[in-house]
Amino acid sequence: MKRVKIVEQPYSHIWKSYGLTPMHIEEIGQVQKITTDKGVFALKRIPSIRGMDFLLNMQKLYQAGYHRFVPVYPTLDGRYGVLEGAHIYYLMPWIESGGQQIAETEKKLIREVARLHFVSTAEIPVAKAARAEQYEQTKVLWERQEEHLEQFLELSERETYMSPFQLLFCMYYTETRQAFSFAKEKLKEWKEETEEDEKERTVQVHGKLDPGHFLIDRSGGGYFINLEQSRRATPIHDLIPYFARILDTFPENSASARELFAYYAEFFPLKKGERLLFQSYMAYPGAMYQTAAAYFSGQRKQSEYRYTRKFQQDYWQLKNIEYFVTSLKEENE
Repeated sequence: MKRVKIVEQPYSHIWKSYGLTPMHIEEIGQVQKITTDKGVFALKRIPSIRGMDFLLNMQKLYQAGYHRFVPVYPTLDGRYGVLEGAHIYYLMPWIESGGQQIAETEKKLIREVARLHFVSTAEIPVAKAARAEQYEQTKVLWERQEEHLEQFLELSERETYMSPFQLLFCMYYTETRQAFSFAKEKLKEWKEETEEDEKERTVQVHGKLDPGHFLIDRSGGGYFINLEQSRRATPIHDLIPYFARILDTFPENSASARELFAYYAEFFPLKKGERLLFQSYMAYPGAMYQTAAAYFSGQRKQSEYRYTRKFQQDYWQLKNIEYFVTSLKEENE
């Protein structure tokens, strides 16, 4: 923490735009925690290329009746951001966390994103040709990656003595290919389920779901504190990276992930086509492929140990996801 000096500070004109005179300033990452005689505030910045969309999205959500995000304060002349160089600066209240357990935070977060999706849902027209093209491009990409994996296997098996990574890769090769097969199977089912649909459901996605971007205040209320990557997309654009993250752990039975998904579905159930595509992209072993491709590229940027460790972690995530998506399949049969 540092005390503001009498001399002009780099952001003095920005504070003055809000009529604030800081008494203390604390730099926390890219956020300034500003203590003034009018309260405590958070000054944030966003690249100007994204800033206007961000502010517009927040206004649209508020007008739609969704208020569970930390508000942005206007300047004295009514602007919701101050353009300075390549960034837009904006001001929010500083809210102290209530110190809840991570499990409670995750549950409230998934509840709020379901509400966010529900409030902002809208259908848009989609050309059948565009959906067919998406299917073909994805299928071709995945099949090309499967061919690469087969080549990596052949390279490894030619070695008299395999490296630790090659040995691990060969051990997990069959299960990796099985994950590709399941992902392609669900992708095909999605195509068949939706090929006659002329519309697609979109929502305002958060864009980067993480407990670090969600705050529970001392009264138990949950708020999103970062909507900078929010945009229009299908619901699974939020759900896929979120569940991939919480399943990126040591091997477990994925019960908590299934409970969170079921809790989300209580407030905003996925349509059949959305669920099939969600299962497909979740099952796709992209992390394992990327690690293997980086190792066998011949331009390794990390040690053998790090590649081997990363591949083992990718495998644990794959197994957790396998249990998770299989349980979703069984529940809907």
